[in-house]
Amino acid sequence: MKKSSDRLLSTALLMVFVTLSAKALGMLRDILLAANFGTGMEAVAYEAASRLPITLFDFALGGVVTAALIPIFNELLVKEGQDSAFDFANRYFNLILILTALISLVGVVFAKPLISFLAPHIAEDAAALATTLCRIMFPMIVFTGIAFCYVGILQSFAHYMLPAVMSLVSNLVMVGYFFTLCGRFGVYGLSVALVVGWFLQAAIQAPTAHKLGFYFKPANPFFDRNIRRAMKMALPILICSWLQPITNLINTRFASGFLDGRAITMVGYANRLYIMLVGIFSFVATNLLFPKFSRATAQGDDDGANQFAAASVKVLMLLMVPLAVGIFLLAEPLTRLVYMRGEFTAYDARMTASVLRLFVLGIPFMSANEVFTKLFFARQSVKRPMAASLLSIAFNIAAVSLLVHTVGFDGIGLSSAASIALCTLLNYVLLSRGGALFTRRDVGDFIKILLSATVMGVCVYFCDQIFRFSSDILRLLALGGIGAAVYAACVFCFPTAEIKSFLKKKEVKHD
Repeated sequence: MKKSSDRLLSTALLMVFVTLSAKALGMLRDILLAANFGTGMEAVAYEAASRLPITLFDFALGGVVTAALIPIFNELLVKEGQDSAFDFANRYFNLILILTALISLVGVVFAKPLISFLAPHIAEDAAALATTLCRIMFPMIVFTGIAFCYVGILQSFAHYMLPAVMSLVSNLVMVGYFFTLCGRFGVYGLSVALVVGWFLQAAIQAPTAHKLGFYFKPANPFFDRNIRRAMKMALPILICSWLQPITNLINTRFASGFLDGRAITMVGYANRLYIMLVGIFSFVATNLLFPKFSRATAQGDDDGANQFAAASVKVLMLLMVPLAVGIFLLAEPLTRLVYMRGEFTAYDARMTASVLRLFVLGIPFMSANEVFTKLFFARQSVKRPMAASLLSIAFNIAAVSLLVHTVGFDGIGLSSAASIALCTLLNYVLLSRGGALFTRRDVGDFIKILLSATVMGVCVYFCDQIFRFSSDILRLLALGGIGAAVYAACVFCFPTAEIKSFLKKKEVKHD
């Protein structure tokens, strides 16, 4: 486990680089979406329509697909071998196919009332268009379920890169559509492209799964002992994953009451930027660490799993805290640079940046919470994080209801960040009941990270006031470079244990 911790920083950075490459195309997709549709009626309809299948999938299945598969699959691999593990995986595939098909059917039939619930204040023409688009999109849920089943199998065999870049294919489909067929088929064709993209996310993983020995075939999933174990875990795991989709649903409902419904698109654009940024780094926790936690737990190495979790959180904080500080300070030029072209105006950029600035306050908490919840899941202990999730959801509903009536539009971002911070704190307290997860040295390392990020933020703020860059791209490059240099200097002058280990390893290789 010590060796694994020493390799963690370099492995995490590699995963971040691979994921960043895939997400860059996703950003181009969102840029083209904003440029072609701005915050107009079609953009409002598309945002509501695309939000509904994703939210319903997250609410009905969400993190269950991989979180209930990986621990049992890895346990069977360790204790009973590949044949037993693959038999379980095949039955699990069949279960997910049945459930996603039922969800899709419900979505198609009840699209109109579901859109009315999700976005009650949008105009009638936008709601009618959203209903039609929603019915086109709902089959994507089936492909989403299949894709994440494949992800669980591949990650269990340490195949991390293909799941990391699978979104590259779907984003290529979307970007290609904007450059070729968007002028002819508009938002209707874009909805079809979204479904095709998710189909390809599942399809590209199948050959590698076959090489590993997995072949899908029809099977009855309902009377298998291990499937019953997975289903027993499913509801608590599902509730643990509800915070983000319910937060998105609440945000969409409240945003529909601002600016004649146009605020839905502004929250949507901000949320996509936020999810892209947090997803790049928290992907490491979800896709690299979870299988390792599960394997260590199956082997009875709980102490090793705890040490690995603590090191993982520190590595993520090294990256996420300065990222959150930087985006908070530079949200408006970043939003203008990314989105402001075509139909997307300067006012749209300013409003989008205001909610993005508050969303990013939750980035460090979101990343740490991914590690905490995955450690719970690896231990097949799900009641405690379920309770933390329910309490945080209740807090979010109360907070957003209060804040939008006191601080207005910004209340959406504030309540989102506060709820994920609360959930992270609760999960940490619950994890620590069996013994402290972090040592005094770890706490000292966190203080070093916070101080380094604070020094970086102060330098960036005053440089911004002094130089007054007229160009957004020059402003971002110059201030981003200054911030990165200051933060790196602080981190290397006052290194954490992981940085020391990384530098020592490099010195040994150099000698």
